[in-house]
Amino acid sequence: MRFVTLMIMSVALIVSPVSAVADPGSDRDRSLDRLVALVLERLDTGDAVAAAKWVSAARTGTEPTIDDPAREAVVYDSMAELGAGLDLPESWVRQVFAGQIESNKVVQRGLITGWRFDPAAAPGAAPDLASVRPVIDRVNIEIVDQLAARRAELTAPDCAERLAVSVFGVFTAGNTDALHQAALVRATAALCAPR
Repeated sequence: MRFVTLMIMSVALIVSPVSAVADPGSDRDRSLDRLVALVLERLDTGDAVAAAKWVSAARTGTEPTIDDPAREAVVYDSMAELGAGLDLPESWVRQVFAGQIESNKVVQRGLITGWRFDPAAAPGAAPDLASVRPVIDRVNIEIVDQLAARRAELTAPDCAERLAVSVFGVFTAGNTDALHQAALVRATAALCAPR
């Protein structure tokens, strides 16, 4: 099912530029911009997390560890609980955050792989992750709030197309690279509620 959603999202990205150009100011077409911006903000934290993991692993002579099942479980449980307070289905909230977590890992893996091939581009000092966790926590809460506020759009049959319009807007702004664009597609594909 996730593969199908991702494929629909990819096709919608190809088709949607026409509708985005036709009426870029339409509230209907731009209604998910805030949610997509939050997803991108969360994705951007992957750069600092990857750098911290890279530097830490280099100090200990180990491979960087991307997966953190214990931390991921805390996110899933706390966001599901928050979503329940807004009458959101637990399975949907968990689906959304699985998409956010997995797309963040896409960024981390992509950066770490690049640093293996180009050690000169690798970070030499670890960023302060104490400033990253509050950003992730705040954005997680705002994403749940947006799920509740935009539930009608996210449960509609044209959800993937609506998301594609907002994602395409990010792409055309020119502020993301191919790695972050691929991760953004992965993260937003998880936002449409299952029917």
